[in-house]
Amino acid sequence: MSFKRKIEDSTEEEFFSLDRIITYFLIACTLIIGALTFLLFYDGISVNKEKKISDYISTSDRLLKETELLTEPLLMYANGENNSFTLVDDDLESLKQRMAEGKALDAPREFLEHKDTMNAILAERYAAFYAYSLGNRSRSAAEEKFAGIDLLMEEEKNSLIAAMDLAEINYELLEDGTIRFYFKTY
Repeated sequence: MSFKRKIEDSTEEEFFSLDRIITYFLIACTLIIGALTFLLFYDGISVNKEKKISDYISTSDRLLKETELLTEPLLMYANGENNSFTLVDDDLESLKQRMAEGKALDAPREFLEHKDTMNAILAERYAAFYAYSLGNRSRSAAEEKFAGIDLLMEEEKNSLIAAMDLAEINYELLEDGTIRFYFKTY
């Protein structure tokens, strides 16, 4: 029995030896550092994804606003707020360039439907100008084009909200209809 007791005592001493405690401590530290590294890496990927989405939204919003400013005089003519409208060839070319930018825009996967809708708006604005340049100076024709654009604008807003929901981007819809979104940065 005493021999058996000595083996148990020596096993117990080995279990709590300094070398074994240091080994377990180092294993625990390695696991903790590995978990923290993984979390930081994952967070970095998340931040990068949100930055790409933010860049896409900013660029698409810029294109829509620029084309809206270019087509505003024709819209005023169509609504009867302006009795004359003079087409400037540079405006037609500028609209064409904005359309090309919109088609070349790299949209995140969740925003592909939004990109299609935005490009449809850009194309319709260009088509309104182009029809006017070809001699179709009818206010009712221009008014009809802009009514279609208004419907597309509502569809664009809804597709943007759906895409942000899909991408899990935090946003809020303000009373005036604008959308404010939030994303991580470093």
